[in-house]
Amino acid sequence: MATAAFTTYPWLIVLNQECDLWFHHLARAGEPSRAGGSPVKKDKLLRTILLCPAFPQDHVLAGIYIQDATKWSGNEKRTLEQNRHERYHSLPAEGPITEPLMLDFKLIVAAHPDYLQQWVEEHPQNVVAVLCPPYRDRLTQRFVSYFGRIAEPEEG
Repeated sequence: MATAAFTTYPWLIVLNQECDLWFHHLARAGEPSRAGGSPVKKDKLLRTILLCPAFPQDHVLAGIYIQDATKWSGNEKRTLEQNRHERYHSLPAEGPITEPLMLDFKLIVAAHPDYLQQWVEEHPQNVVAVLCPPYRDRLTQRFVSYFGRIAEPEEG
């Protein structure tokens, strides 16, 4: 029988909308969304939480963040740094993020909410940060744009 293999990442960014996470929390606890209201329905429970690993930007640009990654240089490098490549998203070093990070939207993973909550509770020493506007909004727009694109077959 095969055993499960786990990959660790330096950073994981939750891609679910904050309101969906909040309603999941309320539905799980059987609480209402407002005072005096009915408990939030169980159909608001999430089956998975979507995550995207983030890597130090210099690792992505050097092509060392995953095996056989592209090494970027010159104009291509600036394209990634300026968030003009649809597959990647750069986050500046700000707040608890001590160095520029980059997400690769091809590497998304899903985790069960219970597993994720248990992991966070067992690792309280890890930094948990909330991306605030405009960073959160821009990341969401770029993620949706990447996954909402119309795929066309390659010619030749």
